[in-house]
Amino acid sequence: MGLFKRRKRGVRRPPRRLPRRELAPVEDIVEQGMLVADVAVRMTVKNAIIMNALKRHVDYDEQQIVDMVREAIVEVVDEREHDAEHIKRVRGEIREHGRSAWRDAEYGDGDSRTLRHREQVYEGVAEQLRLRAADEEYLRTTAERARKAAWAEIGDSLKARASEPYYGGGGTEEYARARDARIQQLIEKDLTDLMRQRPSRAG
Repeated sequence: MGLFKRRKRGVRRPPRRLPRRELAPVEDIVEQGMLVADVAVRMTVKNAIIMNALKRHVDYDEQQIVDMVREAIVEVVDEREHDAEHIKRVRGEIREHGRSAWRDAEYGDGDSRTLRHREQVYEGVAEQLRLRAADEEYLRTTAERARKAAWAEIGDSLKARASEPYYGGGGTEEYARARDARIQQLIEKDLTDLMRQRPSRAG
């Protein structure tokens, strides 16, 4: 009986500290974060163009896509600023109480340096993204890349689906007469469903 002692109630586990390691320069990690954000923004706008073009028959002009890029950037900025604020609160709790618990993680005094590093990275990415949101050349370049990617993906999917016998025609007149309805179904339902799946896999 004495070999297996129950843990006493109220006894806290020691804080789970972040691993001690050399921290890369904040500028380097911010640069990497910007590459990730750039792809995320472009994918968000591309997917919006695809879904709205197929489902709602929306045809965007250049300025509308530029506005979509700006909105996508601001959304990522809000996320990174929220992350930075969270880390700031954790660090404040450590200063005040000597530790901070968040979900399954618990941090102590020894984690302050690494947490501050993370906070600076989030702040740096948010700052750089705000500059991009005000950079008209960047916005237009990204908008054009997103537009081209969207229509290339739509074109590839159209060619793949149109090559199927169901859409391509058949040997009877009745089958051929129904072709227009099948093509409309391709555009309004089947292709929309296909494109809804493809962006999720790309993400």
